[in-house]
Amino acid sequence: METVKLTAQQRHRAGKGVARRLRNEGKLPAVLYGHGDTETIAIAYKDLITIQRSEAGENTILELVIEGTPPKSANAILREVQIDPVSQMPLHVDLYRVLMDEPIAVTVPLEFVNEPEDRFKAAQVMLTPLLRDIEVECLPRDIPDAITVDLETLEVGDVLRAESLVLPAGVTLLTDPEEPVVTTEAMREAVVEEAAEAAMAAGAAGEAAEAAEADKAAER
Repeated sequence: METVKLTAQQRHRAGKGVARRLRNEGKLPAVLYGHGDTETIAIAYKDLITIQRSEAGENTILELVIEGTPPKSANAILREVQIDPVSQMPLHVDLYRVLMDEPIAVTVPLEFVNEPEDRFKAAQVMLTPLLRDIEVECLPRDIPDAITVDLETLEVGDVLRAESLVLPAGVTLLTDPEEPVVTTEAMREAVVEEAAEAAMAAGAAGEAAEAAEADKAAER
């Protein structure tokens, strides 16, 4: 479990003007909610970047201290970041309060490993990932950074479903167990022919470009 210490400031006023001033100071308006309590706060923009770039990403457990008299402390995770559609800059952050002894539902990315590329290529097998993440439930300290999907034993026509994923101890699957994660199928003859034609066309284009360059060089 990855944790990040985060200091926040209490935010007593709201509105576009207040939010704009905070962003000019390198901070972001935020809210901490969950378990019957809500706090309006502000966090540093650089801290949001630290969380997003951490290995656990949005599932990083935050050791949050809210400055004040007295200061308040809580554990939280990042729930949502509102983004400006034009500038693509963050506008507002939602943090969810978690209790370390209470299970929480989170979305965890899938990590595909051991794809038998040579075998699939030789057999003209096409592998299609259908899910990039799954929803699980566990204690905050047990949140995995990713769930590994081993592709080594897959054969043509196989469908790997969510129920076949190997989850760490203490982690329960919430995604529909029948949900397909990845499928394999024989490449249709038309698809194979298209790929071959595309390769030939690319080769012909390359040869034409080389010939044109040679002509230009001769004219010089």
